[in-house]
Amino acid sequence: MKYIGFLICMLGSAVAVVVPPYKLAGLGEPHWGFILDDIVAAFGQHVRVYDHIDMQTLLMELMVVNAIGIAMILFSRR
Repeated sequence: MKYIGFLICMLGSAVAVVVPPYKLAGLGEPHWGFILDDIVAAFGQHVRVYDHIDMQTLLMELMVVNAIGIAMILFSRR
């Protein structure tokens, strides 16, 4: 159980950073996309995901994933 909690913390954090939430122009609900992907590619202009990362949603996502993993580590039987 401790090993599963550790994997949730590590893999969950890595996935959250590689596929972050973004908001285009700060409007609407967040969408998730690969960090090196283009949101819009028109007229020779590329708008990257990492330029519009929604930090509040990303931090909440990281806190929830790590809280679940740490809870599994702490409350597992030895």
